[in-house]
Amino acid sequence: MKAKMLFRIILYIIGLNVLALGTTLFACGKLGVSSLVSVPQTLSFIIHTTLGHATTIFFIILVLVQLIIVRRFELKIVLQLVLAFVFGWLVDFYGLTVGLKRIPLNGYAERIPVTLLAILCTALGIFMMVKAAFVLIPADGFVNVISEKLHKPFGQMKFCFDASMIVITIILGLVFLHHITSIGIGTVLAVLFVGKLINLFNYIVDKTKKA
Repeated sequence: MKAKMLFRIILYIIGLNVLALGTTLFACGKLGVSSLVSVPQTLSFIIHTTLGHATTIFFIILVLVQLIIVRRFELKIVLQLVLAFVFGWLVDFYGLTVGLKRIPLNGYAERIPVTLLAILCTALGIFMMVKAAFVLIPADGFVNVISEKLHKPFGQMKFCFDASMIVITIILGLVFLHHITSIGIGTVLAVLFVGKLINLFNYIVDKTKKA
């Protein structure tokens, strides 16, 4: 039992780091980020702060909205506040401390592979964190609360959430920056393949267990 719990903790920590790395790589590729990252990245441009700080602010807002919706204290939601700060720190750690954002990428030949790697890391990170079954990242926690409140499937609400993030990003860009930012081919690829990759990872694990 202890070994299983330890495995889940390690899996969760690795998944959190892989997801943060994917977030940073999206920003490095500069071909458009995932819907999850689009609002924080645009916010970072508007208020002139780091992507990690902007992600933390965005996640805190999502946690507060969850608490307003449920109208009661829920530890699983409050713990997302801690995760918001940890995740934001990790994004800046990989981007600034490790220095990934300072690596020059010249043209599509270098940016496309980085963006594809970002998609892979995002899918793998989400998959690992879901398998570990601990605290959800605030974005997924928000979707979960909405799906329970409206009695709708999580997948359906997740699609609506992702679409709304893209719309909000476009509006924020046009209003405050006077141009659309953070949305591009990378965003489209993320929408098309992150979910499919997560399903593929689940299929591989299930087949491995049955073997």
